[in-house]
Amino acid sequence: MVSSTRVTGILNKGTSLEDGKYKITKLLGKGGFGITYKCVDTKLNRSVALKEFFPQGCLREGTTVVSAGRWSNSKYSNAKQKFLQEGRNLGKFNHPGIVKVFYYFEENNTAYMVMEYLRGRTLGKILKMQGGKLQEKQALYFIEKVGQALAVLHEANFLHRDIKPENIIMAEDGRIVLIDFGAARDISSNSSKGFTAMLTPGYAPLEQYGQHLPYGTFTDIYALGATLYRLLTGKVPISAVERAAGVKLPCISEINPDVSPHVIKAVMKAMAINASERLQSITAFLGMLQLYSYKLSNNTNTHKFYETFSDPWKAFEKSSDKGQLNYQSPTQSWF
Repeated sequence: MVSSTRVTGILNKGTSLEDGKYKITKLLGKGGFGITYKCVDTKLNRSVALKEFFPQGCLREGTTVVSAGRWSNSKYSNAKQKFLQEGRNLGKFNHPGIVKVFYYFEENNTAYMVMEYLRGRTLGKILKMQGGKLQEKQALYFIEKVGQALAVLHEANFLHRDIKPENIIMAEDGRIVLIDFGAARDISSNSSKGFTAMLTPGYAPLEQYGQHLPYGTFTDIYALGATLYRLLTGKVPISAVERAAGVKLPCISEINPDVSPHVIKAVMKAMAINASERLQSITAFLGMLQLYSYKLSNNTNTHKFYETFSDPWKAFEKSSDKGQLNYQSPTQSWF
């Protein structure tokens, strides 16, 4: 194996894992609990994403991960087993809006999760392409697709816990896919004890700032509402902690007066500080947004995105009309 640098903790390009089955080609990203690489599956000759369990604060000796800092040996071992269990559970899902997990294994005193490698752009990048925010219809399209994926997770008693534009990808095949399940948790047995505080300020509800507060589907609904707030305003919402301390969250209409009143009402209901006052299901949120009329299965005149464009990225080219994205094909509008 190729040795890694201890300074960054990142495995070097060319490092092989699982008896040479996976070879690292580049770094994709780092988070609080893991590092994600692009790899080649040498057996199937395809690109995959490989997530390595590597909690912040740990070290690496060669390719071996060593627990350090606040991570005692027992705490590290327990967290690693939870990571593996999440891989097993996520591998059961087969939904176009949920990143696919192919395999998981242990090596280098840590664990790895092998997932589909998605070619595309995050919603965060798409926002930058549009100058920071989306038109209402564009934003609702993304939120509905993510909501449909979340409904599947919630039905299986899973929470994502880190929904934000950077964790949503528009793939080249037209799918809108929810990624990065590093914070995901199974709530079937216990919804209030022992959850690690892992969050993104602005998108995380108040209960995520503690380790023993009740969690539920309303936790993800807050984050989905906050994501829609960002898409419509171009602003990351005021954090839940600041809001609880009295800082006012600016109303969407103050920033973007073109947003429909029912959409504003739905977002604010989803982002209620008190969990009991929030919408309690994805169905309720999508219904309040009046999104069911956008369902492709209920609209025979609407083509799927990848059926409308021979090159799906043409939908995100700038038009000459005030810098807006061009959603028109020669014969059919995306929406």
